[in-house]
Amino acid sequence: MSQPLIAARNAPVRQLKARQDAAAARPELQVITPPVIRRLRIPLPVACVLMLTLGLFGLLMTNIAIAGDAYQITDLQVTSQRLADQQQAAAESLAAASSPGQLAAKAQTLGMVPAPDAVHLTGSSAVGDPTPAPKASNPPAQGETPSN
Repeated sequence: MSQPLIAARNAPVRQLKARQDAAAARPELQVITPPVIRRLRIPLPVACVLMLTLGLFGLLMTNIAIAGDAYQITDLQVTSQRLADQQQAAAESLAAASSPGQLAAKAQTLGMVPAPDAVHLTGSSAVGDPTPAPKASNPPAQGETPSN
């Protein structure tokens, strides 16, 4: 015979009786079923379709925002080009007004005359023959401002 069977036969009788008395004192166990909880279960395909729809909607909104920004960038580039053209026109106008011929004409209308030969000053002497400037032929009247 096997060892566990021999051990069971040799077990004292008092222990078996004590277990039977303890089992009699305990109430009988019963199987209790848990209360039925009605849970709303969304099937997996419905959840996947919902997530896909929300993702596509978010992507659409992002695309619309980017397109709106692209239109603003285009408008700002057009404005920048227009301002660059205005700046170039102003620079050309200034260059034309600063030309030597224009400056000489403006100086003559102000009553200025061209300088004769130049005299250069050195440390202790002057090089060249200083001559006075000729009188202006039509100086502006006193108090009168020349027109531009």
